[in-house]
Amino acid sequence: MLKSNSIGLSGLIFQGMGQLSPLFTFDGIISVAAFALGASPLAFIIGMIASLLTGNTLYQFSKRTASARGYYGYAMYGGRPLSFYVAFLYIIYQMANMLFVISFLIMIFSPALSYLTGINVPGYYGLLTIIIIIPAFYAVYSGIRASFKTQLIINLIEIAFIIIVSFSVILTSKDNSYIVFTPVSGYKDLFLGFITGSFLAYTGYGSIVSLGEEAREPRKNIGLAVMLMILIIGLIDVLISYSLVIGFGIGKMYDFSNTIIPAFIVIRNHLGIYASVLFFALNFVIIYTLFNTVLTSLTRNIYAMARDNIINKMFLKLNKNGTPVNALYLSILIFAVSLIISLMVFYKYYGYNGFLDAFIFFATLSTMATLIIHIIVNTSLSVNKRSFVYDVLMPGISSIIILIAMYYALIDAAFPFNYSIIAIVLYSLMVMILYPFKMHKHNLNYSIK
Repeated sequence: MLKSNSIGLSGLIFQGMGQLSPLFTFDGIISVAAFALGASPLAFIIGMIASLLTGNTLYQFSKRTASARGYYGYAMYGGRPLSFYVAFLYIIYQMANMLFVISFLIMIFSPALSYLTGINVPGYYGLLTIIIIIPAFYAVYSGIRASFKTQLIINLIEIAFIIIVSFSVILTSKDNSYIVFTPVSGYKDLFLGFITGSFLAYTGYGSIVSLGEEAREPRKNIGLAVMLMILIIGLIDVLISYSLVIGFGIGKMYDFSNTIIPAFIVIRNHLGIYASVLFFALNFVIIYTLFNTVLTSLTRNIYAMARDNIINKMFLKLNKNGTPVNALYLSILIFAVSLIISLMVFYKYYGYNGFLDAFIFFATLSTMATLIIHIIVNTSLSVNKRSFVYDVLMPGISSIIILIAMYYALIDAAFPFNYSIIAIVLYSLMVMILYPFKMHKHNLNYSIK
């Protein structure tokens, strides 16, 4: 069995923050700003509101049940087929998370280093970032306590850096304006920014749900940690987006995302070269924190699937640290194969720009997967309602916001968005085809705390 009482409230918050990775907003904002432009801070506010509403669903469910199943344990209240689907959808969601982050950091490595040093650095040097994944694998292998202790230290350093840099940029900017909190880019582009980044920036809060069997007082602490994380990250992300937009120049936002490394430019222009170099170094800590959180959550999801006879029981094996070790090996294998194939395809057909296309493809795939998961979990809570306001009304509003965002994302979808949609449809069909062969073995009667 997984080791109970291994992680408390603060550990849950900082373990989850590893996937939320506030520092990544400095980089990843280009996917929001490419569409929302000067309204990027508004897009992050919408993302925070939507996340608080979806977070409420997790908060309500966490008071009733806690297990390693995570999201698919909540979806079971909507029926076995939905639970089965969410279990597999969660895998592609977390894989896409790791792939979009590594694609992005490979893409910006050489341009950022060239910008800082004035030396032309070949693009393939960005592949060196993959090495940083190894410590994350080892931390997950070492168990949950080792993971969250490093997460706490690293995330506190990130937050301190963010606050100092953001306020320094704001205080030295001449472009401060409330207009960034209005839909200056139009509603379609605002919601495209929401789909491609501002909602995605918050989605890591659900990673701690699968720690239900390892957390102390899980029915109390998991839901509370989820809501606190969203509020903390929400305020930080709005601060970051505002400082970068006004630091770069509201009237220049059409060039913002095209520069690939706008955060480096803003930080250097307002704080100097040394702050930019420190930002460059901290960027690659993101890989450690995010992969640590994602793999911790994903291995518990796979472990629970094996226990419920959804997949082979070989993935129930735990090492001496209480880590589902075969689930970890499977996750590493799927990630490695997916990374190699995606890099070959995107780079071969689209050259260096293929890394940006890969980033958008996987970011959109991740967002679409999590939006579908949240709609299903919202619906499941409504089926299991105890309170109209918290179990029906708030999840309903959350689902409506999600559906509006999906509508704007799907209408006139172009490359690489359309590829993400095709991928998730094909994956969903595969899972649906698999279900009839597994339904007689699919066991959801395992005791839940």
